[in-house]
Amino acid sequence: MSGKNPWTDTLGFTDLGTDEREQTLDEVKELIKSLGNEHPEVFEGWDIDAGDYQRELKDAVFSLGGTFRQSHGADNEDIVREVFLEPAEEQGYLSFTDQRGSERIDFKGRLKDTGKMFAMDVKGGEGQSIGHLLVPTNTDTLMLWSERNARNTKSPASRLNEVINRAVRWGLNQEEDPQYMIIRDPPAGARTENGRVIPDVVVFPNEYPSSDNPDPELPSLDEIHFAEILFKITTDVGDLQDEQCLKHIWWHEMQYDERDGGKIDKNIYNAYDNSITLQTQAIDYSRISEV
Repeated sequence: MSGKNPWTDTLGFTDLGTDEREQTLDEVKELIKSLGNEHPEVFEGWDIDAGDYQRELKDAVFSLGGTFRQSHGADNEDIVREVFLEPAEEQGYLSFTDQRGSERIDFKGRLKDTGKMFAMDVKGGEGQSIGHLLVPTNTDTLMLWSERNARNTKSPASRLNEVINRAVRWGLNQEEDPQYMIIRDPPAGARTENGRVIPDVVVFPNEYPSSDNPDPELPSLDEIHFAEILFKITTDVGDLQDEQCLKHIWWHEMQYDERDGGKIDKNIYNAYDNSITLQTQAIDYSRISEV
């Protein structure tokens, strides 16, 4: 197993922070530029020839760039509606309302089989502006969704960590207890055999730690029913015991310790292979930074 990268070889992520990726990007660009001259045979069966390709290449690339930028700039909330909330409602798993413009949280809803109320707020890659949330009082399950679109050259672990840490700090600051952090990462996330992006689900303790409750328990796999619905809708696999699901569930332990005026210790590990962990540091409980 020497030389294996568990993030890519076991969990299926794409590592955007490697020299190999930079080399691949250079080769793709060179192929695009030279296709007409070096491989004229690919134009057989098309209404253009190699000369047409080379002549129109620059304008075509500029046009594609605009298309990609437009899709990149799509509202993250609209993406979440399209890939999860609307199909989940159509299939009878939940009902939801879009609260944008009326309340300081993006979506509210109810899980059909349990009747539990959930609230969901959607953020971009780094989870900015999380501090503005106002959680409805009847919320049973609070979740944060990070829709990652940036193709910055960072490792899978870094791309996960930078959004998780912000959510934890916000929860402790606001005395709120987000139960789930959903991270959907089209550029670097794992994909199903038919190309669908597999979201990662970070599962927190039901109650965040404090001096009164220093070591809260994590829910069991059987208790995270929302994750079943999420994976069923986004990947067609709703059995949390399935390897595909387990590889994208992350248990996030937290404990309060009285040392140095109070610390929150954290441990984040993968449900499929608990040797795959996210590096994380303790937080000073007495001075959690505003986010």
